[in-house]
Amino acid sequence: MPPPGIPSISGISIKTTVEDVEESAHRVTDVEPLTQETLERWWNEAAKELKLEEVMVNGTPKMGETNGMFEVDATTVYFAEEFKPHKIDVMEFLREKTGMRMLDCRVNPLFVSKEEVVYSPDDKFAAMMGKNPQMVELRKLFPMIDY
Repeated sequence: MPPPGIPSISGISIKTTVEDVEESAHRVTDVEPLTQETLERWWNEAAKELKLEEVMVNGTPKMGETNGMFEVDATTVYFAEEFKPHKIDVMEFLREKTGMRMLDCRVNPLFVSKEEVVYSPDDKFAAMMGKNPQMVELRKLFPMIDY
């Protein structure tokens, strides 16, 4: 007899619990096959339900070559960074809706990163002269300053 306040477990059978699990594992569910159209529909529904419209509008899901994998084209740096912390929630939503427990996605950045160019002092001075031609006179007045 358990102490007061703790429920008795005498009516629970391991056999019935195992049978229930096996039955639910073999039960066939009515899940439509995952196509590009269904993927986009579930993607948009996930955005609405999880309140991530601002983030997910910048990503476009595409069916992958392998079953259970799809790709999301990130059109902005914002999407690539903001989607990371929400990916688990989005994937759980999509897995539940599609019935595919192994569903996963990969984010492909499509944005072009800004290439840094190193300019020489002469290049910088020529650019400044283009904006302000009086720079030549300023250079004559202060020859020791590197423009």
